[in-house]
Amino acid sequence: MQTQKPAIRFVLFVVVILAILLFLISVMLMVPGRYTDQLLQQIENQTGVEVLSVEKEYSFLSGKFLLTRPELRISPGITLKSESMAVNVAWTSLWKETIELDRIDFKKPGIFIDLAIIGQKPPMPNLYQFLRETEQFVFEDGSMKVVNTEQTGSSKVVSIDFSKMELKTHRPDQIDVEVVRESSHIKWSLGGIIDLKKLALSGQLSIDELPLADVVSQNFLKCSNCSLEGRLSTDLSVEWSGDQGVELTGTAKVLDGEYHDLSSGLELSWKELFAEGFQFRCRKGSVEDLSFRGGLLTVKGSPLEQIAKTLNRSLPTDGSVPFTLKNIEFNGAIQSSQKQNRKLFSNSRVELAVMSPEQYTFQLAGQWLERVPVSLKGSVDLKNAVTSRLNVTARDVDLSLLPVSERSVAGYDLAGSRVNLNLVSSAGGGSKGKLTFSKLVGRPVEPELDINHVKALMANPQSIISIDVTDRDGLSPQVAAGTATREAWESVLEQPLQYLSNQAGIKPILSGDIQMPSGKAVLTEYDKTQLKGWGRVLRIRPELGLSLKAVASKNQDWPSLSRAELESNLAELYSAIHQTKPGEVKEIPADVRGHLIEQMYLRAHNRTLPEVGDASQSKRIKEAEQWLLVNWPANQEKMNKLATDRLNLVYDFLRSEGVSEKRIISSPPSTVEQAGSAIEVQLSY
Repeated sequence: MQTQKPAIRFVLFVVVILAILLFLISVMLMVPGRYTDQLLQQIENQTGVEVLSVEKEYSFLSGKFLLTRPELRISPGITLKSESMAVNVAWTSLWKETIELDRIDFKKPGIFIDLAIIGQKPPMPNLYQFLRETEQFVFEDGSMKVVNTEQTGSSKVVSIDFSKMELKTHRPDQIDVEVVRESSHIKWSLGGIIDLKKLALSGQLSIDELPLADVVSQNFLKCSNCSLEGRLSTDLSVEWSGDQGVELTGTAKVLDGEYHDLSSGLELSWKELFAEGFQFRCRKGSVEDLSFRGGLLTVKGSPLEQIAKTLNRSLPTDGSVPFTLKNIEFNGAIQSSQKQNRKLFSNSRVELAVMSPEQYTFQLAGQWLERVPVSLKGSVDLKNAVTSRLNVTARDVDLSLLPVSERSVAGYDLAGSRVNLNLVSSAGGGSKGKLTFSKLVGRPVEPELDINHVKALMANPQSIISIDVTDRDGLSPQVAAGTATREAWESVLEQPLQYLSNQAGIKPILSGDIQMPSGKAVLTEYDKTQLKGWGRVLRIRPELGLSLKAVASKNQDWPSLSRAELESNLAELYSAIHQTKPGEVKEIPADVRGHLIEQMYLRAHNRTLPEVGDASQSKRIKEAEQWLLVNWPANQEKMNKLATDRLNLVYDFLRSEGVSEKRIISSPPSTVEQAGSAIEVQLSY
């Protein structure tokens, strides 16, 4: 009996083991059928999630309940289809009222969310409890499409593919979410927290690399009738709620980008693009500062007009397009697709401030034609072109940098000249401004005028020449400046006195004639004013001199001198008759004076007195005196002295006005038959 007891115990042990094995085998045989249906039904009741008919199986060894191609109706507005769904269910909990779900895995899930339905209908029963109690959800190689069927236009909000998404429940009413996408050309991640009570998401979106084509496809950027390429890299904060929708804020960066406007032909490429103050909310976005680095802008026609029209198409006032811009900065080169010399500006910096979709202010500094430093400043108004302004500034430009054809004026090559240009242009008022030569050098090629005369007339004491630029024909700044230079030179050479008078502020304008009273070396007040004006001109034009030519004319000066001669001779005759000195004769009686005049007349004619006839004695004396004044022999010595005295008088006056003697050139005084003035003043160069 004692030996039988161990045997009996062994047999009983074997029987129990066999019973257990048979039980397990029976259960395993049941699971694929009725038992798995019961398990699925229990999970649906517990979670509130409806799972449509699928293939299913349960493994006691791994504890996994596997559903093949399931479709889950998680809540109104949320559905999920997946290639497979694996639920960790411990076999020890199969006979409990509540199944413990610690992890659910989805392979290649497709998630569809309608925000309009989520906001209007309550969630499925037990959904939040299901989310709270299940510790981890893992989605691999899936996609998510979010729509809002209530919004006008496209209902699409966002559609993404992801490599992995994890939902973890570590805190009541909060779910940690992490979404990752990794492929050969797309790398990004989203991490954040879902608040189940507020039904809101708060997190961070980190994009290492994302093609702009994907961003355009999500309607975050609209590119109508255009193409857009590049790689997006950014860190953005993400906020979402049922009431406010999606909000993205932060700084975005686009590398190696290209933009082509198919309507205008404008092309833009860049190495780096920074979007500071980026915000996207309620399907509308804004950027405070958009900055391009290493850019190349290719335009047709006017760069500013084309840029403005391109922006206007991208920023309509009806709000149909997501983005608005406030400030744009461009660093790079600007070129024309229509010119043989394509480069317009190199090493340029453009700042554009968007006041409204139709109004812009701008500043540009760069190298025009890759050589000439210039700056532009102004405004553009697409609704009222008359108010648009452009201020062109070029400082200390060496004209040697320009092509020969663009630096030649009036047959002179101005290589080596240095200029400053300030030109203000408007669509309705043409262009106005100043062109200043700080240095004027001209090599004659086919000269049409004397550039040395131009320099002497126009250069101030600092050797600066200023020219007013006015253009109403829509010429380019360089053409307008060249045209104004030629016209100014020609005008100055044609009317030098008027130009110098304007420059010196002299009214009336300078005259080359110093009149003086007939027969005298005396300056009138008008003559003094003119000479003071000449002195002022010489002070502001250091390369100019004056040439003086003094004359005594027989037609103007001799009548006055002849009267003096006649009176002197009459005094000599009277003093001889009365045996006194001529200087003591103070007055000759009228009858004696008349008698002496008649005697002088008769002696000149070598004949007797005119017949009395009907003429009175006084008339005969008057006629005789008039004849003597006209025909009395000229005293050449006195005429020469008059001319010399006049020259010395003007010379001394100019010296008193501070004019250097080296700048006064005088011809020898002379006597002429006729003259329009006592002193002729001419410019000397």
